[in-house]
Amino acid sequence: MKRMLLFFAAVLLVVGATMAQSKDNQSDVTISDGSDDNEVIVKQTLYGNELNTSEVSINDNSDDNDVMIEQEGEDLESYVDIDENSSNNEVNVDQDDEEHTSGVSIVVNSDHNEVNVNQDDEGQESFVGIGFGSDYNDVDVDQDGEDNGSFVGIGFGSDYNDVIVDQEGDDQGSYVEIIDGSSNNDVDVDQDGDDNISFVIIADDSDGNSVEVDQDGRDLLSGVGIADDSNGNDVEIDQDGRNHESFVEIYNDSSDNDVMVDQNGNYSTSDVEVSYGSDGNYIDVNQK
Repeated sequence: MKRMLLFFAAVLLVVGATMAQSKDNQSDVTISDGSDDNEVIVKQTLYGNELNTSEVSINDNSDDNDVMIEQEGEDLESYVDIDENSSNNEVNVDQDDEEHTSGVSIVVNSDHNEVNVNQDDEGQESFVGIGFGSDYNDVDVDQDGEDNGSFVGIGFGSDYNDVIVDQEGDDQGSYVEIIDGSSNNDVDVDQDGDDNISFVIIADDSDGNSVEVDQDGRDLLSGVGIADDSNGNDVEIDQDGRNHESFVEIYNDSSDNDVMVDQNGNYSTSDVEVSYGSDGNYIDVNQK
């Protein structure tokens, strides 16, 4: 459990951890102290091995703002922080070329925000953290290319959030954690390509969440863990191709969860374990 908390903390702090890095193009935008209905457009274009960085902060009861970030070139970094009761904001991040990083943090009672991240090319990373009582947010991450990584953490009493992750290409990794009393969230992960990995963890009194993972390609791996009194969650895993592996673990008083695993192709392996006082769970494994 300590590992999961450290992972989630890293997602939430990804914005602050990069402030000290050297940059060639740097854009900083801050909207704060009850500032509403602003429109911000940031465009950065640079070629070669330079570093483009955009940082946007919306905080202190600042609502209904519209932010658009467009970055083109290598080594692109975009960080968006929505904090302290800032709601109904819309953020769009579009990164085009290699080695992109996008970090989005929605925390401290910030509700009804919409974030769209679009990354196109190789070596992309997207970090999304929703925490500390932040509800009803919509996050859409779209990655197209090879060696993509998507990290989503929802925690500390954050409910009714909707997260969609769409990855196209080979060697993709999707990691989702819903922890610390975060309930009724909806997460949809779609991976299309070979050598893809998806991990989902629901833990610490997190109930009524819905997670759907759809993987299409060869050499696919899916892992799901539901733990520590997390009840009534719904998880669906669909793997289509060959050489699939699916692992599901439900443990530590986690009950009444529904897990469906559908594997279509040759050389499939499914491993399910229910333990330590976990009752009334329904597990359906279908291999073709």
